[in-house]
Amino acid sequence: MVMGEEFTANVFRHLSEDEIKAIGQQMTKLDQVDSKVISSVMNEFLGAFKGGAIIGGSGDKFFERTVSKALNPKKANTLMEELTSTKKGNYFEKLKTLAPEMIANFIANEHPQTIALILANLDHHTAAEVIKLLPENIQSEVVVRIAKLDTVPDEIIDEIQNVLESEVSSIGQSGPQKMGGIEVAAEILNQIDRKTEKSILEKIEEEEEELADNIRQSMFIFEDLVTLDDRSIRALLKEISNDELLLALKTASDTLKEKIFSNLSQRAAEMLKEDMEVMGPVRVKEVEQAQRSIIKTARRLEEEGKIVLGGRGGDDVVV
Repeated sequence: MVMGEEFTANVFRHLSEDEIKAIGQQMTKLDQVDSKVISSVMNEFLGAFKGGAIIGGSGDKFFERTVSKALNPKKANTLMEELTSTKKGNYFEKLKTLAPEMIANFIANEHPQTIALILANLDHHTAAEVIKLLPENIQSEVVVRIAKLDTVPDEIIDEIQNVLESEVSSIGQSGPQKMGGIEVAAEILNQIDRKTEKSILEKIEEEEEELADNIRQSMFIFEDLVTLDDRSIRALLKEISNDELLLALKTASDTLKEKIFSNLSQRAAEMLKEDMEVMGPVRVKEVEQAQRSIIKTARRLEEEGKIVLGGRGGDDVVV
């Protein structure tokens, strides 16, 4: 950038597209570069530069102009599209590095639609933690909006960028984007403690009973394990520890307990029953954490094609 566009374009002509792209990824992150920084960099690598000017213009504009001079228009456009398409991913990756408390504090006063758009692009566990930290009067509305999200226009994406302008880079990807939906809302609620989950669903039900029902059907909770066939139960039991199972069964229904016992050997079932009888009081939080961990394992096994899960209130699946 110090040597100018013509010089840089000439250098690009001697590089591969991958090398140009790698340079471009760093170049487009630059804005105004102070002369002291320029001097330090040039002294380190060349030992001769003593300029005092500030580079005019941002790195992304400079790169766009120089790559257009170095390559034919089609290749230049393709390279720029590939480079800018990564910005959206980087944008949400930066969001994921923030603690839930920080995200909640930052977005709590934003419009519920904006909050929904942001949370729909976080991992479900983080989104659940953020929802618990939001004011109770907007929790259910945010979940409703997540459930109703589908294709989101560029203008709405720009709204997110404006909200988080000081925290993340620009999105950089054009075209409507798929976000949220009932399944995302259900996954997020699966990560929330029972009390908060129940409260949110009840509030949604007051306004939109059908939507609340659809979310419930897409959810899978610990008690739903009773709907699994014996083969799936045994496959799941192989993947979880006895301590985790012991904790999780603390608040389970008798029906589910019997389902578990019947898929263990007689000796293993008797030992588990004995452990449950002598187990003292435990925190509800610990029980729910163990249950969520088992559900997470069950979902992993489903993704691997080893078991089949059914949502609460959903139809049985036979393959």
